[in-house]
Amino acid sequence: MSTSDSVTPLCPPELASGAKRFAVRPGFTGLHWTNVAKQLSPGGREILRRDFVPVAVETFTGTAPEFWSDWLSDAKLDDLKGLVVVLDASGTPAAWVASNQREFGGRSCFYANSAGVHPNYQGSGLSSAIWRELLRSAIVESAPRRLYAVMRTANPIVYGAWSAGAGGLDKAYPSPISTEIPDRVQRIAKDAAAYLGQLDRLDPNTLIIENAYEHTENGLWTERPTSDQDSVDSWMQASLGPKDAIMLIVAFDPIPLLFDEIVRTVRIRSGIGTAGSSRSSRKA
Repeated sequence: MSTSDSVTPLCPPELASGAKRFAVRPGFTGLHWTNVAKQLSPGGREILRRDFVPVAVETFTGTAPEFWSDWLSDAKLDDLKGLVVVLDASGTPAAWVASNQREFGGRSCFYANSAGVHPNYQGSGLSSAIWRELLRSAIVESAPRRLYAVMRTANPIVYGAWSAGAGGLDKAYPSPISTEIPDRVQRIAKDAAAYLGQLDRLDPNTLIIENAYEHTENGLWTERPTSDQDSVDSWMQASLGPKDAIMLIVAFDPIPLLFDEIVRTVRIRSGIGTAGSSRSSRKA
C-alpha cells in the first residue's frame, strides 16, 4: 500500500461506475454507492472481491478470508443500502463502511453493517470522512425525528467515535457513565440481536451479546484495539470476553447535528478549517 499524498490516485473504472465520488484527502478516492444492488456492477464486485479481502484480513487480524468472501457475496451486497469505499493512491481499498436500513423496535434505524480502516491509515482522518459521508443522508432522511444508529461492536475506538459524533456518552447505550437502558433502546437492541440470530445471547439490561463472534477462533483481533478514552477502554475490557460484543445504540438528534455540519462546511469553504482530528476505527 502506498501512503503518499502526492501521487495521483488510481481508481479502476469498472469499480467507480455507478458510484458517487466524494472528497476525502489528497491521494485518496472516495466512492459512495447509495443503492448497491443497482449501482455496483458485476465487474466492480469482482474487483472488490480481489482487492478488498486481503485488506479486511489485515485490518481484522482474527478473521479469515472466507468470512469476507461471504460478506462480499452478491446476496450480501444486494442487501446493503449504502456502501462507502476509500481507495489509496495505488487503487487499493484503505477504508470502508457499509449500512443497511432496518426496522428495529418500531423505528427505521441505520444499521452499521461493517466498517474498517487499514492499519496503515489509522489516525489519518479517513474514519471521520467515511462515517460523515454515509450518515449525512441518513440523518437528513430521518429529520426532524431522532435517528437511531445500531451496530454490534467490541471496539473501544468505534464506541468512542460514534458516541462523540452524537454529542457524548449520554447519547450512547450501553454507557460507562450509566447503567440505565431505556425501554425503547432495549426494544431496538432485541430486534437487532434477533436479526443477527443472537437474541438468546443478548442481556437486555447491559446490551452485551455473549460469544457474538463465535465464527472466529479467538475474537476479531489478536489484541483488542485501544482508544483515546481510558474510561471506555477499561469498561469494555472489564465487561467483554474475547468473543463478546455490545449491541451499541446511538441516538442522533438531527437539528443540532445538521447545524454543526453547515458550520463545518462554511468553515472549510472559507478557509478557516476545523479543529481536532478523528481516530480511525475498525468495526464488524
